[in-house]
Amino acid sequence: MSGKVLRVETPGLMSTIQDQGRFGYQRYGISTSGASDQRVLRLGNLLLRNDVGDAAVEITFGGFAAVFTAATAFAISGADLSPTLNGTPIATGVVYMAMPDDKLIMAAPISGFRSYLHLPGGVVCDQVLGSAATYQPAHIGGIDGRALIAGDELVAGEPSRAMTAGTTLDFPSAPPAQTPQPVRVILGPQDDHFTAGGIRTFLDEIFIVTDRSNRQGVRLDGPEIETENDSYDIVSDAVVTGSIQIPGDRKPIILMSDRQTTGGYPKIAVVAMVDLPHIGQAAPGTQIQFVAISREEAVGLLREEAAGFSKVSFIVPELREFGLAVESETHHVGVPGHGEEQQPNRFQIELDGDRHTVSIKNIE
Repeated sequence: MSGKVLRVETPGLMSTIQDQGRFGYQRYGISTSGASDQRVLRLGNLLLRNDVGDAAVEITFGGFAAVFTAATAFAISGADLSPTLNGTPIATGVVYMAMPDDKLIMAAPISGFRSYLHLPGGVVCDQVLGSAATYQPAHIGGIDGRALIAGDELVAGEPSRAMTAGTTLDFPSAPPAQTPQPVRVILGPQDDHFTAGGIRTFLDEIFIVTDRSNRQGVRLDGPEIETENDSYDIVSDAVVTGSIQIPGDRKPIILMSDRQTTGGYPKIAVVAMVDLPHIGQAAPGTQIQFVAISREEAVGLLREEAAGFSKVSFIVPELREFGLAVESETHHVGVPGHGEEQQPNRFQIELDGDRHTVSIKNIE
């Protein structure tokens, strides 16, 4: 169903509408913005058969609660923030069916840091410069350029096709997070600004994500990184998502989606695009160790990931047939398998070739 389908009750620490971002405007000082974890944004959209760049709700850390105001399919991708539907735990990476007054809660992280709530056809809102991405520093995108607040009503687009509850994707699952988390980087463009000892410190030591991190930059704590002549300023030049700056406190900052477009600190390295999702999912306290690779290796890894996306297929639960009496007339219906992934007392049936969502209520 398109139109208003969800009302926010509690937005949590930080919930914003994000898509792939806006491109072509950095010359004017407008950052790309967009999802902190582009990989899971794309996977969630694929699961609901949306366009890969459709907008979703990026939910950071948890504390999120919302009520569905219309019947709709939905899915969650990314971090496990203990999601429940009407108090029953649900999984990430699975299509669910919601009915009016169903309550979705994402309480607190079990693994990862950011989840994405996907609706059929994507979350619809006014686009600015070709994107719905919320960029709070400029107050553009999303809903009035801000984070979600209680009472916001979210609009779903037109679904491309009917959804089946329990559908998942046949896609390699992400490897479990390691401690420390290896993050591959390409040294430069100002690695010559640092001493040999500074480079060794950057690559050999472990750094820890601090609670001063946000969508603009992930700040790390750890050993100090030396520069030549003890200088930590350069003539401002362009930065990209994943640029790693070393400011005057000698501790790395990894620039993220809402970063500025230029910077005056030397950049020791850039995170390989395939590992940017690791940074987007890194909660405070996460340990990181940088691993230098070549530009050619980084491009090869990105191509491998693209090839994996091209082979994505859907796992649709099989229908288990049984008889159902409706007004004394018996119909043969089917219930999708994977019952453990469906909302108890609510499931889809196939009745005379059409799919319906059925809710069962216990009557004392």
